[in-house]
Amino acid sequence: MDNSIKQWSGNTLTGGNWKLYCGDSCQVLKQIDANSVDCIITSPPYYSLRDYQVDGQIGLEDTVQEYVSLICEVMDECYRVLKDDGVLFLNIGDTYYSGKGKSCGVDSKSSKRRFGVRPVDKSGGVGVGAQRKSILGIPWRVAIEMISRKWILRAPIIWHRKKALPEAVKDRPQHSYENIFMFVKGRFYHFDRDPLRGKELDEDIWDITARTKSGGLNTAPFPDELVERCLSIGCPENGVVLDPFVGSGTTIRVALQSGYSAIGIELNEEFCNYILKEVEA
Repeated sequence: MDNSIKQWSGNTLTGGNWKLYCGDSCQVLKQIDANSVDCIITSPPYYSLRDYQVDGQIGLEDTVQEYVSLICEVMDECYRVLKDDGVLFLNIGDTYYSGKGKSCGVDSKSSKRRFGVRPVDKSGGVGVGAQRKSILGIPWRVAIEMISRKWILRAPIIWHRKKALPEAVKDRPQHSYENIFMFVKGRFYHFDRDPLRGKELDEDIWDITARTKSGGLNTAPFPDELVERCLSIGCPENGVVLDPFVGSGTTIRVALQSGYSAIGIELNEEFCNYILKEVEA
């Protein structure tokens, strides 16, 4: 293992084991055996929304295509480590282009968005000729690029972020959902449809309450229920779960609580220290 990568590991009372790596996702994934992971559940940093102030972070590239390429390089390695019958759930949000335009409201969701210094606050259209106030279509740009790299997009799922903080906007509808893309590698893969039957909305529209913070960290964590649902339909019993952008560690924690083994990768050492306290507890 690269000396610049820190790693920790342990076992749970239920028989699962966990590994946590602090380092660049692409570099860490290269050290993981091919065809060794049953399910991947992840949400990479969104484009031009937060500055985590960590060298090598993804999300503040000057152009949309640079961002898409970096995400897909990580997904290429995910493809390699995922078993042939494995499933990937990719949650990714969208971004509006301001182009030095003034926001019509104050963002109460995050004080870290630093209006005026983000790539989407600069002129030039972030490499795609975007006009001011246009949403950039980031999730589908990533998904289409992944399709061109052998991934099979089996289902686009809508996560309705129930009870999310309202947006202070005046000139468009408030945005209340994000995309979760279900990717596979081949025709045959592990999938159990039963947990989706009888939900309050349709099977591909998940009405799940959003979480707004995690232990004071500057990150937007998964709700536990979202991870639980992905695991229930896409991971076999005693499977190994991976999150290459593990953030505050929700995927690891929920996977271990559900009886799975888990692997997490995170670039931010502050986040890793938080995860260790959670997991070791």
